Amino acid sequence: MLKQHSMIRKITVQMTVILTILLATLILSNFYSLEVVRKNQIASSKNTLAIYINSIQNSLNNTSRDLLEVFDTQINSFSTFGTKDESQKYFEAIRLKEILASKASNTSGSDGLFISVPNEDFLLASFSNRMYSKEGLFLTDFLKEYDFDARKVAGGAEWMPVEVNGVAYLLTSITYSNVIFGAVIKTDTLMSAIKKNANEDNLFYLTDKSDRMLSATNPVELSKEKQNHTFTSKHFFVTEQIPEFGSLTNVVASRNVFLGLELIQWIIIILSIIAVVITPVIFRSFAKDLIQPILELVKGAKEVEKGNWDYPFSNKASSIEFARLSNSFSSMIREIKTLKINTYEEKLERNKTELKYLQMQIRPHFFLNAITTISSLTYHNKNEEIRLLISHLSEHLRYMFRGGLVQVQIQEEMKHVENYIQMQEIRYPNQVFYMADIDRELQTYPLPQYLIHTFVENTFKHALAHKEMLSIFIKVDSVLTNGRPFIRVVIEDNGDGFPEEMMEEVNFSDLQQSGTGEKVGISNIQRTLKLLYKRDRLLKLSNAQPSGARVEIMIPMEDVE
Repeated sequence: MLKQHSMIRKITVQMTVILTILLATLILSNFYSLEVVRKNQIASSKNTLAIYINSIQNSLNNTSRDLLEVFDTQINSFSTFGTKDESQKYFEAIRLKEILASKASNTSGSDGLFISVPNEDFLLASFSNRMYSKEGLFLTDFLKEYDFDARKVAGGAEWMPVEVNGVAYLLTSITYSNVIFGAVIKTDTLMSAIKKNANEDNLFYLTDKSDRMLSATNPVELSKEKQNHTFTSKHFFVTEQIPEFGSLTNVVASRNVFLGLELIQWIIIILSIIAVVITPVIFRSFAKDLIQPILELVKGAKEVEKGNWDYPFSNKASSIEFARLSNSFSSMIREIKTLKINTYEEKLERNKTELKYLQMQIRPHFFLNAITTISSLTYHNKNEEIRLLISHLSEHLRYMFRGGLVQVQIQEEMKHVENYIQMQEIRYPNQVFYMADIDRELQTYPLPQYLIHTFVENTFKHALAHKEMLSIFIKVDSVLTNGRPFIRVVIEDNGDGFPEEMMEEVNFSDLQQSGTGEKVGISNIQRTLKLLYKRDRLLKLSNAQPSGARVEIMIPMEDVE
């Protein structure tokens, strides 16, 4: 006994020394790893920022080059501009407008070019197709009132951040003999390539020289107490200057930088201590109790792997724990067998629903109506309407053939819905009023393809009356129901509403698929929601006041992938 006690003490001392050395090594390794990760993150972020800043500067340089080219070739046209009569000024303006439009459409850098003669109250501007028409109107009004004299720079132009109706732009101009040549770029255009590689844990944003934010890849609430190359409790900031107008900042979530680093090291320490303490005891006291049950379980697992789902597991374990484990293993095998059968059945049902869903999408009468509309427009020489209709129809087909029963982002579905409504507006001019209110934070959430489109199409099919205005309202927001977050999609129109029997059937019972008829779209949507989210009553039909149909769809946010 004395010999055994001394041996235990000796082993204990040895293990204590080993664990002390191991713990010290792990602590030093932890600090070293944190420093290495921090430096690597700074280097990685700086390299990434250098690439993006170079791309931004290339866009600015290309725009400046285009502006100088317009200035060099057209400045002579304005030397006698004030002496020309109104007719000459008119034709000169048309010529210059075509030149600016050609430049704006053929360049990938600038979003607009303009020429201004303040003394003559003269302004010409042309914008690229990246800008919405309303943005162009607001920007034109802004340029008419902007004081260019306050920012003249000798020998060239400086990029000046400006904000017009909530949209940030970079503006540069060249003034010569009271003639102003200028160019504008949306800051969102400069960030377009960056946004493709950004996510919620790796953000980028542009600021001007006064640290005012111009554009960001994702909306995020950032700490105001940030410093360059520093960590905060939530984010890690790396900022690089852009000499032309401001700076570009990379914001990395701190949890993403040190993901799992500290946890792994502490797990190693804990497991080492546990292993040293319990290993001798386990080998001396429970060797027989462990080896045989494990071998039995391994044998059973191999039989199950071969497909023998009915293999009888022995319940003669020497300990209660292994007896329970054996019973649990048998129960798990039965559950897996049942789930596998259910999975096959659900897969078959899902395939049937997908085929039905595809059949719902392909509507021959829609394409026949579109072709008939195009044919009718040719008789009236409405070439622009024909071009627009073909373009919208092409986008419609491209979206449709993405595949069956897939999920798309809300913003993609809404873009398709707007494309469909624009096709209908060509077919029914001055008869459609459309309004959408989409929560910005929900733009990228997924939902089933054609979820909103199906009800909008039904609106045109059943609510549109001859020579009467059709109103369509779509709202997407988030709500809490029974303490759980949901995405709520509401679609309303001003038609005659739903029949009472249809609302009763959809809201309080399962709508059966009839194979044809107006109920097939709603029944497919109802079935799709149930398959994807494993819940009932996610679709509700009602009638709006004073008239019209109202569709409400609830999508569980915790089930959204």
